[in-house]
Amino acid sequence: MARFDGGKLKGLGLLLVLGLLPACAALVGTQPLAPDLRRGQELYNRYCLGCHGGPTGGSMLDYPPRHNASGHTWHHPDCQLKEIIKNGGDEMTAMMRRMMAPADAPKMPAFKDTLSDADIEALLAFIKSWWTEDQRRHQAQVTRAQCPQQGG
Repeated sequence: MARFDGGKLKGLGLLLVLGLLPACAALVGTQPLAPDLRRGQELYNRYCLGCHGGPTGGSMLDYPPRHNASGHTWHHPDCQLKEIIKNGGDEMTAMMRRMMAPADAPKMPAFKDTLSDADIEALLAFIKSWWTEDQRRHQAQVTRAQCPQQGG
């Protein structure tokens, strides 16, 4: 009669589990972020999350606006988003604040002395990762039309 070798079976089971982990991670969307998105995520979590919220929830009418697919950030061109981040707003954001903001709503700070152009690019890349493909396509078209010096 053959003897059962539990050690070999455990080793085989461990190899099977380790071999399946990457496939399972892909199925649930837990792949690590690319370096530029990871930098954007770090910046977003530090400077934006407290007021603008995370990747889900909210609506287009929230103030401060959500930057995820439920919000309206994807309606604005990159040049306008960069201006808002650098200078704490523009005429459009001032108008939206007057119309929508509760009295105790935080005011967008200027980050021109805190974030570099590369930081802002990484931040926007991370925010765009929350949008649907159609939203990214629309926003790229708006950027090309309204920010020709950027080339899209």
